[in-house]
Amino acid sequence: MFFEIFLIGILSGLSPGPDFFLVMKNSLGFGRRIGIATALGVASALVVHVTYTILGFTYIIEKFPSIFIIIKLAGSLYLLWLGFHAIRAVKQSKAEKEMGLKVNADKSVKQGFREGFICNVLNPKAALFFLSIFSQFISSDTASWIRWIYGIEIILAVALWFTFVSSVISYKKFRNFYEKYNHWFDRCLGAILIYFAIFIVYSTIHS
Repeated sequence: MFFEIFLIGILSGLSPGPDFFLVMKNSLGFGRRIGIATALGVASALVVHVTYTILGFTYIIEKFPSIFIIIKLAGSLYLLWLGFHAIRAVKQSKAEKEMGLKVNADKSVKQGFREGFICNVLNPKAALFFLSIFSQFISSDTASWIRWIYGIEIILAVALWFTFVSSVISYKKFRNFYEKYNHWFDRCLGAILIYFAIFIVYSTIHS
């Protein structure tokens, strides 16, 4: 069972979503350190999802769907905000970008972590995963310590996966290519984040 839970965590990270594109955007734009900070932010937010699932808050959310609707709409607004700023990207010279990274290095690490955390904690895809899939592996007979081990496995699997993604995407060859067309990459990734936001709102209205 422990292996199956870990595998499910990897598969949940493999499916493209807002978290994946945010990690990719920050890894390409700011390098490995910021990308990994974003990945760790995403993984840290899973603590929130694991906690409310294990403590039985999923029952409350199921009984009061308006709570989940609020989470969905808040998440879509955040994705819209991220996408709007990305889609307005302008072309910068390499010197300008390096100067900006040197000045804002510490702030960028914190911002990357914060963006990853907020993106995941407000991500309906993550909430749906824990409500519909992860909760199926937890029953009244499951010992408390086993439940937490299951949750830690999911967190570890997602952290390892997104750290790997960040390390690969921030590789020099990828970043050199990105430097040439950075504004177009940012605009495309921004458009994808906006698409996810609109899709969340649409599915919420029609659900």
